[in-house]
Amino acid sequence: MGSIGYRPDIQGLRAIAVLSVIVFHFNSSWLPGGFVGVDIFLVISGFLIFNILLNEISRSDCDFAQVFKRFYLSRFKRIVPAYFVMLVIVSWVAAVFFLPQDMGDYRKSLSRAAYFNSNNYFSEFGDYFSSAIYEQPLLHTWSLAVEVQFYILVPLLVLFFSARSLKWLLVAFLVFFTAVAEYRLRILGVEQETYYSLYSRLPEFFAGGLVALYVNFKARGSKWFGSAGLLLICFALVFMPFLGPFPGILALLPALAVSLVLLFPLEGAVKLVLVNPLMEWVGKLSYSLYLWHWPILAILRYYTGDEVLDLSFSLIFLILTLLMSIASYWLVEKSFRESSSGSNHIYAYGALFIVALVVGKNVKHLNELFSPELGVEYKRYADQAVICHGSMTGDCAVGDLKSNNQVLVIGDSHAAMLNVFFDYLGEELSFKAKVVSASSCVPILNFDYKRIDEFSRYDCRSQIESVKNLVRESSVIFLAAKWSWHLESSSFEYALSSFLQKQSQMGKKIYLIAQVPLLSQNPLRALRFKELGLPYGIEVDTSYQLGNEELRFYAEKYAGIYFLKFENSGFFSKVPFYKGDLIYLDKDHLNQVGAENYARVVLPYFKQALHR
Repeated sequence: MGSIGYRPDIQGLRAIAVLSVIVFHFNSSWLPGGFVGVDIFLVISGFLIFNILLNEISRSDCDFAQVFKRFYLSRFKRIVPAYFVMLVIVSWVAAVFFLPQDMGDYRKSLSRAAYFNSNNYFSEFGDYFSSAIYEQPLLHTWSLAVEVQFYILVPLLVLFFSARSLKWLLVAFLVFFTAVAEYRLRILGVEQETYYSLYSRLPEFFAGGLVALYVNFKARGSKWFGSAGLLLICFALVFMPFLGPFPGILALLPALAVSLVLLFPLEGAVKLVLVNPLMEWVGKLSYSLYLWHWPILAILRYYTGDEVLDLSFSLIFLILTLLMSIASYWLVEKSFRESSSGSNHIYAYGALFIVALVVGKNVKHLNELFSPELGVEYKRYADQAVICHGSMTGDCAVGDLKSNNQVLVIGDSHAAMLNVFFDYLGEELSFKAKVVSASSCVPILNFDYKRIDEFSRYDCRSQIESVKNLVRESSVIFLAAKWSWHLESSSFEYALSSFLQKQSQMGKKIYLIAQVPLLSQNPLRALRFKELGLPYGIEVDTSYQLGNEELRFYAEKYAGIYFLKFENSGFFSKVPFYKGDLIYLDKDHLNQVGAENYARVVLPYFKQALHR
């Protein structure tokens, strides 16, 4: 089998892949299927790696030990130096910018990313108190982890099987792992774990491997096949999200498209689009662009609190990404890749490893130097160990525990943040409140739990079951939630309307508690950035009012349903502060101090509402 030589079209494919990923990450509405860029990379990787190993092993003087040595050394030089430089620099920046809780999540991801296992970390990532996934600077390392894990597997396949056997074996593996991914996606509904897993991406590597085995194959009409592959890539980049769960069987579409371009290069549209100086330049930069674009974007999003950046921060993102990528390519990636394995570079590798190790061990201490001193009551809305949020803990009761006058409080985290609120009001007004909640979930019958994050679904279903009996036993029920989000779902509107109608017909009193004002920024982050001398303004985001107005409609629709809104109390006149105290935990939750002060201020209004 002959060497494929230099393929300028592959650089063009890399350029399409990395630009697609960057556009998708920057604003997914611009290119809905841009995530397919990762799959393009994986097919190219499978093609190149199989080709390299097949050519090495086919040599008459082949020494398997030397093949392994050369292979892993070349992969190490290609990936590791630039990767670890990125980890070191991003860790320093994160240590300065991130709040301690968010830094905890970052350190966990760093520990996995350092030995290329971050795909398994992010496959299980998430709880309600984690920062948003789009603010995780090392999220993009999952694909590099998958690739490195593939490197462990592929030399063994090439070593133990002949080229002829490999053709059948790769087809069998491609079909098998596609079926596994498809089963887990469509039958078990395991989307997050499947997306980040090695097994779901192996078919793309194997598709590239099959192309390497057939690279000298030509067929009639080949000039059309490459163009057809390019059109299929464009189709996938635009329409993939609308076709169903991904990867699974749908991953075969980009795999087929890239395979066609690789098998039939430099024909027609392929040559025109892929082979030109600009695409070649972007292709050469593609690894550094991939390494740097995401952490820069994630940290800017963390600072602004917005997933979609405004014009000024968009320009900052573009400039920083380009500058860091060019610097990384010339100073690190190209330098190490083209070097010999002499003693000077061994020292360089060792120094890089030591720096990375020292940074990894000390980012926590650096982070603490910049962290504002705040008591625990400012950094939570309640003690999670003693409240019934996501699971039943004890009898879930707060307030006057000796009282026979009992009410039920249910909802999502906006209900959970009212544990201290109802504890104070219950003591003052002689009633006991059972507070039962779940993240992103209002635990009522027919709640559409499939629209919430996977990590919250089990707790949601569990709390729905737990609340059933409590609802039957309660004559007074309070509901609190992030209404501006929930009421965007027509399924939720149906569930809420059905719940209220049924309770109304049974003669119960239902109180719908208005959502508290939504902030434009996270106040804890604001305090941190203020100490760093960075501008950070906080305003009220009025979008929350739409949910409250719709909630008022339900109170007017059914008998016995009351809408409680306490904004006229003056408590929120200077958010996120009240009498100089920080009262918000994040953009839309009160902290423990805020919840208690809220109760004190609204006590007369609340008392009046109870006696309607």
